[in-house]
Formats: sequence, C-alpha cells, structure tokens
Amino acid sequence: MRNPSFDLTDNESDLLARIKFRSRRHDEIRSSLEPMRLLTNALLERKAIPEARLRYFSDPEFNPSGRGKSRLQGFGRNGTSETEVSSHPNFIKFLDYFIFGPNLPEEVMHDFIVSVVCSEHISLRDIQEYAPKARAFVRSAGIEAHAAAEEFFKLAVENGASPATAASLRSSVLAVR
Repeated sequence: MRNPSFDLTDNESDLLARIKFRSRRHDEIRSSLEPMRLLTNALLERKAIPEARLRYFSDPEFNPSGRGKSRLQGFGRNGTSETEVSSHPNFIKFLDYFIFGPNLPEEVMHDFIVSVVCSEHISLRDIQEYAPKARAFVRSAGIEAHAAAEEFFKLAVENGASPATAASLRSSVLAVR
C-alpha cells in the first residue's frame, strides 16, 4: 500500500487499515464501507484533505468529462444522497485519491514538478511541453491511457494548473494508443 500524503491520527490510521482499497471481493468491499464513512468524516472534520482533491470530487470544473456535473453530482444522479456518498462502494477510489494523491510513481511526479512547476502559474505551454514525457511514460509503463490521463490531470491541478490547462494534459495522455 502507498503511504498517505499527509499525517493521519491514530484513529484514522486504524480506520484506514480496515479498508480494502484493491479488493474485488464483495464481502471485503462491504466490510470497508463503514470505515470509509468514518474516515472520510474524520478527515473532513479536521480539514485534512487538500483543497484540490476535494474540488476534483465536488467541482464541475474539475470534471472535464462530466458534462457540467461534478463527480459528487454523479452520485446524486444515481440516487445516492450526499450523506450516503462516503459509504458507497464506488466512493473508494475517491477516498484513495483524497488520502494518497495521484497514483503515479514518485519519480514521475517529481519530474512533473521539476519540469512544469517552475513558476507560480502553470501555463498551457508548460503543459504542452511536458505532454510528450507523460505520453512516453504511459507507453513505456504499459498503463491504460484513461487511468493515467486522470492521474496526470490530478497531478496538474494539485500543483496549480487550472482545470482547463490540466484537461489539456489529460487529453494528450488519452491519445496514447
């Protein structure tokens, strides 16, 4: 398991240990739902989740393929109330991101920061110059382009890119065949 990107309390660490993030087994997913809810509530209460990660989930602007809807609103369209979202089986991938950040190798994230985050403003040009590196990584690692595109989008917005600029990187990575 990856390490959390911020410090957890002892209670939060205990809850985290009870969540089976990668399981496909129904019983393990089911047993993860209550710890997910409790952990999410604890993290939200103490404002531990970075703002960009929360906006990725709740802000329509941070959902380039959402047709004007946030990921949170997607749960509502499917009949899940806001209070039930954090214990929904499909929420596990968002909790994973809230806690661990983008699912990319450390060296790739470091290279992005060194290559792109050299000023306070990440420009579209910065992203366009970095895009070939991102595509090369996806090809060499044999990662599915859609999943990698989302992770690069997350990485870009977390480091100060606007959602529109990050969406350009996402689109570039999506083009990998």
